[in-house]
Amino acid sequence: ATGLVDFVLPVREIPARIAAYAANRGAVGVTAGANDELPASEGSLRAVLTHLLARTGHDFTHYKRASVLRRIERRINLRELPDLHAYARLIASQPEEADALLRDLLISVTNFFRDPEAFAALAEAVVPRLFEGKRSGDQVRVWAAGCATGEEAYSLAMLLAEHATTLVDAPDIQVFATDIDEYAIAAARTGFYTPNDAADVSPERLRRFLSEEPGGYRVRRELRETVLFADHNLIKDP
Repeated sequence: ATGLVDFVLPVREIPARIAAYAANRGAVGVTAGANDELPASEGSLRAVLTHLLARTGHDFTHYKRASVLRRIERRINLRELPDLHAYARLIASQPEEADALLRDLLISVTNFFRDPEAFAALAEAVVPRLFEGKRSGDQVRVWAAGCATGEEAYSLAMLLAEHATTLVDAPDIQVFATDIDEYAIAAARTGFYTPNDAADVSPERLRRFLSEEPGGYRVRRELRETVLFADHNLIKDP
């Protein structure tokens, strides 16, 4: 369900697969030179990125080369291939491999109230101004671009909800949260987070905005309903 599983196998086959991956890991290296170039395999790399674009609609041509190569190297070792040329042939013949590579390239890193000083500044200096001149029937709208698994979007929604309770005639709140990663968006919509995920949420906010469930916490429905998640590529459709 997470999209992060590389193999689904009968139990009896798992030890051999783990052993094969461990043996192959690091056996194939794909590295760029000092100028971020890969002269000998540039054609194969272009082919990989072309197939990735054709299959997923996402262009990684100008993405940081070293990062792209590290993720491709992981896929090469995982698939037990000898080199980048072989991987280019694989991704051309197996379209689902492009989807797997995309998931590897889209590394979501986020948490609730990441950078506390920035969120404190938002709460004190920005959020009150968003509500100025607005009453019941009006709407305060905020966009969280690159929202990953939703923690930032819900953090913003909490700040807005907290300020709204200080007003007599508060407007409606709408947070638009977008990301390129469909799997991250799907996780964000569920609003479920582990205790580690919620470690940076204060006890007061935990009580008010999240409900405890087996294995973690779920964002309460009234807060989830103020956040609208959608797939969106800022580069293709700014």
